[in-house]
Amino acid sequence: MNQRRIASLLLPLIITVLVLLSAAPPVQAQAAQDASAPQRMLLLYDSLGKGTVREGNVSELQRLLSAMGSEVTLLSLDHYGAGTMDSFARVITVMNAADLAPANRSYLEDTEHYTGQALHVGYHPPARLLKDMQLTTGTADEDLADLAVGEFTASDLQVRDMPYIAAVKAERTYGSFILKSSGRKLPFAASAGSYTYVPYLERDNASVVGMAYVLREWLGNKTAPQTFLVLREIYPFSDLDLLEETADRLYKAGIPFIASVRPVFSNTGFPAMQRYLDALKVVQSRNGSILVNAPEVMPSINSSDHTLGQKMGGFVNLLVKNGIAPLGIGANLYWAYDREYAEAGMGFFDSAVLFPDKTVLHMDPSNVSKAFASSLYSLTPEFLQELEHASHAMPQLPLNAAVTAELPEDEAGLDALLQMLERRWISFADYKQGPHKTVTDENTVVSGDGVVLVNGAPLNVGYAPEAVSSDYQYKKEQVRSFTKLFSVQSKFFIIVIIVTLLLFGGLLSIGYRLYRKKYFK
Repeated sequence: MNQRRIASLLLPLIITVLVLLSAAPPVQAQAAQDASAPQRMLLLYDSLGKGTVREGNVSELQRLLSAMGSEVTLLSLDHYGAGTMDSFARVITVMNAADLAPANRSYLEDTEHYTGQALHVGYHPPARLLKDMQLTTGTADEDLADLAVGEFTASDLQVRDMPYIAAVKAERTYGSFILKSSGRKLPFAASAGSYTYVPYLERDNASVVGMAYVLREWLGNKTAPQTFLVLREIYPFSDLDLLEETADRLYKAGIPFIASVRPVFSNTGFPAMQRYLDALKVVQSRNGSILVNAPEVMPSINSSDHTLGQKMGGFVNLLVKNGIAPLGIGANLYWAYDREYAEAGMGFFDSAVLFPDKTVLHMDPSNVSKAFASSLYSLTPEFLQELEHASHAMPQLPLNAAVTAELPEDEAGLDALLQMLERRWISFADYKQGPHKTVTDENTVVSGDGVVLVNGAPLNVGYAPEAVSSDYQYKKEQVRSFTKLFSVQSKFFIIVIIVTLLLFGGLLSIGYRLYRKKYFK
């Protein structure tokens, strides 16, 4: 009797445990899936700071966030609607206008009740942030400042109308500013609870590196960052001999590198194209990795032309057919904010290097960025020269970065590039060591741990250059009728003309002799 009662009590308990165990794996799988998905965040701004020292700081933030794998929704405060930020776990607000406080009532109300992580950049921090962090701010009208953040320092930064943290009750501060005029030492940034405040951000100076340190911790990024060397502006009509020499010298110096190469969509059977492909195979054999650079967008772009995907896929297939394995794409930032370019141009790749925008020519603009599994923040060698550090070797930057240089134009430019790299003592990583994937309708290229697989087979990077024949027929020979007949006629007329000339010459000679005889008589 007691055994029956015990069994009746245990049976529901066993069934409950079994149900819980069977439900556990899907939950774990969902958690793993969520962990691999890009972090979504809202980036708000009051002004792009056109014509001021703060112009370009919003796009710098966009590129920094992309390099950290985030999907960014960009929105002006003028278009902010009530409840928008509630859909995001993280919100960044950039205030560039010192004399114009935010007036959007929906934004002001939402910031007071927002429960996610908030990062504020620039002027006019919200009232709740001021209260929770006990923050007091000031403004440096015009001054020189020294910035120290992480293992880097930068001296004599020219600052104008720079907001700064005068006093704060923070759980964490980042770096420091020293104002030369007063000698005051101020924190570069501070955080407490769900708020983080960065008063100063300008493009093209060390504050960008400081922001990268802040974002790395704010996003909880734990992966070890790496630095890569990228050469761009490589075309079929570049100095391909110099490209091969550059690859050889970098290889001998033990520097792995990435070549971001321009695609070709027509005349791919010409000898110039074959020489281009052969040069890229030499690059690949010298421990170089290949990226497809986005094609140049012309101002006369036709919005009804949707052939980009077909063209890009065709070029990738052409590379693979010739033993070249592209591992990603290099493009200007705005490509990631354009539906047509992001899908048709960048959709083949899960890895990218995003360069700063020079000229923006959208086809189908979007305010939501395309996120990549692997993305590099592009910076120039000149930018690195402004960063000082105590150690002989350059410390690691706080994010995955691409030191980007154009292919040298001559031997002197190549020498200068190599000398700069040697002086900086930068530890460059091999791009093939990371996971990258390129997929077209015909081919799949993946890399990892230094191995590149093309359609499941290891890529053979060994290559011995061969001479390309210049005896190429650029136009198809047309079928010609009566060729033989015209040839016979031409020979006949040539003979007739020669005989006529001989007869005419003979008559002149006879006439001349007769005239002389008559004259002497």
